[in-house]
Amino acid sequence: MNKLSKYKLCGMVNTTMAGKLLYLILCELADRDGEVTVPQRKICDALHIAKSTASRNLRKLKMAGYIETVPQYRTDDGGRSSNKYIIK
Repeated sequence: MNKLSKYKLCGMVNTTMAGKLLYLILCELADRDGEVTVPQRKICDALHIAKSTASRNLRKLKMAGYIETVPQYRTDDGGRSSNKYIIK
């Protein structure tokens, strides 16, 4: 992927500007397999947006088929951990 490809791809994502920025951050942080595990709070802090805005836009990206969300659980107590996001 050349340097501008991901930005062109992000521009074609049919969502709000916050959704495009979220998608761009996930693409930037994703590994070679297109997977990233990052707390929503870190995304919110980076973009200076509310958690509800991040949740809403992540849900829209998922419903539109741009990402897949995989819940993660801690091994010690089985509690919830940060979701894994898979870029499609």
